[in-house]
Amino acid sequence: MKSTNSTTDIGAELSIRNVIARYGLAVDCGDIETAVNCHTNDATYKVANPNAGRGSETQDLELRGHEAITKMLNSEIHQSLLPSCAHTVGPLVVKVKGKTAVSLGYSRVYHNNQLMRLAVNKWTMKVVNGQWRIDSRESRIVGDEKAQLLIKKGLHDTEL
Repeated sequence: MKSTNSTTDIGAELSIRNVIARYGLAVDCGDIETAVNCHTNDATYKVANPNAGRGSETQDLELRGHEAITKMLNSEIHQSLLPSCAHTVGPLVVKVKGKTAVSLGYSRVYHNNQLMRLAVNKWTMKVVNGQWRIDSRESRIVGDEKAQLLIKKGLHDTEL
């Protein structure tokens, strides 16, 4: 990802980082409305093995839109983490191109002060009504071949 020095891009990058952080914090305190509103209406999610750290392996979770994201956040398995969880993200590499952007970095989910999930994430972002929103997220478990490919492609991706 090529970096730029534009002050507009720096402001956009800060806004993008804040949206991603706001999503994690909202999820951790059960504020589903705020978490969902960090996304575009038709946002897509692809999360590899969403049960990682819980002792079982599952198929990838694929979601589309606010309703599906809300359902996932309201699910028993997700709600069972509260209030003792922390979703953290970073470091991130962010590439801004006008009103769209791509971010690549790590995410961690802690539960009861123990690392439960470590993943590589690619976030695509876009401006909607003057605000940066998450348009898609792909999350792959560190150590998985697909995670390595996501990093390699993301580091050298020149197109959004």
